[in-house]
Amino acid sequence: MKYAIVDLGSNTIRMSIYHVKRDGSIQLLFSQKRMAGLVNYIDHGALNDQGITVACQVLQYFQWLLRQFGMSQMNVFATASLRNILNTQQAVDEIFARTGVAVDVISGEAEAEFGYYGALLNCDFGTGVMFDIGGGSTELTTVRDGHILEAVSYPIGSLNLFNHFVSKLWPNKEELHQLQDHIFSTLRHAALPREPVDHVCGVGGTARAVLKIANTYFDKPEGNRFLTAAELQEITDVLTARKHAARKLILNSCPDRVHTILPGTLVMNTIVSTLCRDKLFISKYGVREGYLCQKLLKTVSTGT
Repeated sequence: MKYAIVDLGSNTIRMSIYHVKRDGSIQLLFSQKRMAGLVNYIDHGALNDQGITVACQVLQYFQWLLRQFGMSQMNVFATASLRNILNTQQAVDEIFARTGVAVDVISGEAEAEFGYYGALLNCDFGTGVMFDIGGGSTELTTVRDGHILEAVSYPIGSLNLFNHFVSKLWPNKEELHQLQDHIFSTLRHAALPREPVDHVCGVGGTARAVLKIANTYFDKPEGNRFLTAAELQEITDVLTARKHAARKLILNSCPDRVHTILPGTLVMNTIVSTLCRDKLFISKYGVREGYLCQKLLKTVSTGT
């Protein structure tokens, strides 16, 4: 069976097509993303018609792509992009009217849980903390002995931080301080372990982009998925120095995130510096795979 999963996020909209094998394992066949920046179309707390149109255009493009694979069914879920607006139902109804696509708006808690179950596909994560830094929110999941103790979403994301605090492409020194203060004050009340833990896992585009930058900077193998807290701190220092080397790293590794990677890195470093005892693992799987396994397959599968 083949499944098409679309994550309609605040910054990006991504479609992934998976093949679910007879033994229950899943294989990623194809992935495509569009930088939609839906959070930029929010007026007075509501997603405006232009933003809804952008979402519809991307979904219609994905529908066209699916037809090239001989598929028609597309499973779409939305995170903070539609969850944190005043006109959620209106936006969902309008998207359905224009595209025929029913959007499943998931809660912040569900998003955190899906991210955890997705990460399980390529790591043994029995006890620790998982984080997912998106464009409009950050999810934190605390796990003990394979059971979720806490799954919480916080309204700090790489794109909304950029929009709220950065006046140009890169934050100046004052804006950096404001970003750091806001991130720290938001996460200060998070229900997290009081002491550093042995296992910290990052999922999502921000974590993968930071890993890619770090692998380039430290000349690590392309397939490396581990970072130490000290390495992340060094990468954060390099990026916040706002020098040519930092710009080159970003443009070579994640040019589509040139405006959001620094706010996202600050969130990531704040979490990791507080929680990580040694190394953190960056999963290649996350909320889309978790949604597939938990919502559609009703199981936690083994990835390939």
